[in-house]
Amino acid sequence: MGSSTRTETTTQNTKTEPWSVAQPYYSDLYASAEAARKNGNPTPYPKSTVVDWSQATQDAYNNIEATARAGSPLLSNASNVANNVMTGGAYSGTPISTLSQLQQGLNPQANPYTDMFRSVANGALMNGFGGMQALQAGTGWVNPGIGATVDAAKTINNDAGNALMQNGLNGKNVATGLAAQAAVNAFDNPGTAAFAGQQGYTNGSLGQAQALSNTAGYNPAQAGFASQTGYTNSALGGQQALTGYLAGNNNPATAMLQSTANGDYLNSNPYINTAIKNANQNLVDQFNNQIAPGVDSTMAAAGRLGSNAYASSRNSVEKTLANAMATNSGNMMAANYATERNNQLNAQNQIGNLYNSDVTNLQNSLNSLSTTSNNQQGQRLNALTGLSTTADNATKNAISANSNAANIENQQQAQRLAAIAGMASTADSVNKNSIAGAASLGNIDSTQQQINNAALNSAGNLTNAASQLYLGAANQLGNQSQMQQSNSLNYLNSLSDLYKYDTTNRVNAMYGGANVANQDFANQLSNAQLQLNAANAQAQVEAQRAAQQLQAAAMAGGLRGNDYADANALLGVGQADQSRQGAFLQDDINRWNQSQNAVWTGLQNQANILNGGGFNNTSGTSTKPVYTNNAAQGMGLATSALGMLAK
Repeated sequence: MGSSTRTETTTQNTKTEPWSVAQPYYSDLYASAEAARKNGNPTPYPKSTVVDWSQATQDAYNNIEATARAGSPLLSNASNVANNVMTGGAYSGTPISTLSQLQQGLNPQANPYTDMFRSVANGALMNGFGGMQALQAGTGWVNPGIGATVDAAKTINNDAGNALMQNGLNGKNVATGLAAQAAVNAFDNPGTAAFAGQQGYTNGSLGQAQALSNTAGYNPAQAGFASQTGYTNSALGGQQALTGYLAGNNNPATAMLQSTANGDYLNSNPYINTAIKNANQNLVDQFNNQIAPGVDSTMAAAGRLGSNAYASSRNSVEKTLANAMATNSGNMMAANYATERNNQLNAQNQIGNLYNSDVTNLQNSLNSLSTTSNNQQGQRLNALTGLSTTADNATKNAISANSNAANIENQQQAQRLAAIAGMASTADSVNKNSIAGAASLGNIDSTQQQINNAALNSAGNLTNAASQLYLGAANQLGNQSQMQQSNSLNYLNSLSDLYKYDTTNRVNAMYGGANVANQDFANQLSNAQLQLNAANAQAQVEAQRAAQQLQAAAMAGGLRGNDYADANALLGVGQADQSRQGAFLQDDINRWNQSQNAVWTGLQNQANILNGGGFNNTSGTSTKPVYTNNAAQGMGLATSALGMLAK
């Protein structure tokens, strides 16, 4: 189903001239156009093309002019309002006058009680009853009990206490010598030499423990582990062979899809020609049974059968049939090509999927091999671990036996040391008894000394008792003198309180007068505030009224614009009337132009009809390739059908 190419040379000679039937019409067309040109067609519109103002428009503009010339009192009033606000004429002078009077009318005077307070602060109301002088005299008072107290202190002595202190400093304990001798004997312990002899003690199991430690570091499982470093999995060779097979052999379905993926079936459908022929058969039947007989019947009825018009009509319908068959054939070929292109893409995708599947299978095979190898190696390592554990247990048992031997010898040595310690303990007990006897002798001597000290203390206590009686009498005298002085001071304080009460009353009276003066000034300020509020309220009202006047003045412009509203509405009516009159004028102009251009329009339409016949064709020789393929076969079938229809 391949295709071949050959060349074909075609020669065509064409004259550059109109169709012979149309030539007389061309001559008449040119003659009519020349006559129209000489007559001056088309001529311009003879009347004015400008629409004059309507009466409503003219009246509106007159009203606008009259309103503008007359002016407006609203604008004059608004200007006067703004001028009054700017110059101050819109405001009365009452608030300003009130504020000025308030500023000048308030003249606060000095409080008349200020000088009174100042004189009191400077000492004008000093104590006038002699209390201050009495207090000053009292500060020099001397208590007569102080002398008696000094005399009593001179009689106090503690001779008995001094003798007791001296006896304590010179006393000597007779047990001091015995205690010193016991201390010397305590350092001489016969167990010291025995302990010194045991400093070089050596355990008999030490040698065996050292020998065992030299062999405990060797584990016979080390050789077994070393022999496993070159381990090779027995399944490795088979897995490598499978991997090589998968790498060197593609999926057999790939070869089956390769032709489709390469596009070998794009133009080799063995059934396409038959399908095209069957699809075009309906067109051929319709042409033979309906279209061609209809053309022949029409031309025969007009007596034009065999004429050029008949030939033109037959050529037209035959060309239509050929084009329809060619289009149908081309569409079927294009659809077949597109279908095969989809098959080609699907085959390429399937080949890719098969490749990915091969790679996945190869990867799974490698993973399975790796898992088997790891499991076998794990079993061997477990066996070596058991061997190592057994060897370690044997070594631990040997170490335990040596430890038991060492413990036995240590216990024996401990018993020897216990005997030596008992001997030392006995010697310590003898020394302790000697020390205890010396301590008992010292205690007896201390008890005798304490009795002597107690007698001396009793003598000192008697002396202190006499001195305390003397001091008690002196204190009693001092207390009585202080009581008398306190009574005098209380009397003076009472006088001072009466004076302070009188002074307080005078100061309170001055405070009351000052408060009255301050209240009077506060009332003046309150009245001034009321006047100020009234002035501010009046100023606020005047400002609001001025603001309302300014707001009304601002509306004057808008009200002035309302004066022109009627004229503007009338102007809109006039302009609408002018637009309608302009439409009537434009319609008259269009009719005039159409009548003037009718001759030229007819000539142009006739020229278009004549030019539709076709001329100005080229002539010459050309070489073109001729392809043999499915589309050409379809066109061949169409040509054959036309040949059959022409017979």
